Amino acid sequence: MTGTAGGHRDPSGGVSAAELGRHAFLLELPDSYVAVLARACHTATVSAGHRFFVEGDTASRFWLITRGHVALDVHAPGPSRLIVETLGEGDLLGLSWLVPPYRWQFGATAVQDTGTYELDAAAVRAACEADPGLGYQLLRRVMSAASSRLQATRIRMLDLYAASAAVQDRQ
Repeated sequence: MTGTAGGHRDPSGGVSAAELGRHAFLLELPDSYVAVLARACHTATVSAGHRFFVEGDTASRFWLITRGHVALDVHAPGPSRLIVETLGEGDLLGLSWLVPPYRWQFGATAVQDTGTYELDAAAVRAACEADPGLGYQLLRRVMSAASSRLQATRIRMLDLYAASAAVQDRQ
């Protein structure tokens, strides 16, 4: 089960621009842009174990984490999944919503009860198309998050390689 199906959407619906603008991912974003994003946003709370998305599925939304932790994972040989990074409060969850073909490149699972601002990806992309200034501001932030994810993946791969090499040296 993915998305908010296993979670809870706030019945009041939206998020105020003032509240959304305090999220670390959006700090210093002009108020007019935050107001546009707030119209495509609602709060969502999920329980530990909730699967936000699965590698290869359509990326139709993304999340800004307000509390809790989410593990990003990739499919590994066999039935296991390899955790690449754990995200927490202030982080962006989901990068694939911005670039075609809009397919998740990782999976994501709540490690503990987690609060988020959930944003509709199609609405945000349309807003970016309508206002290139907003698009540029979001692209800068998403690229910063992508750079951090690449670095975390690189470090994780080096850790795994070192562990594998140590086992081979003992044989």
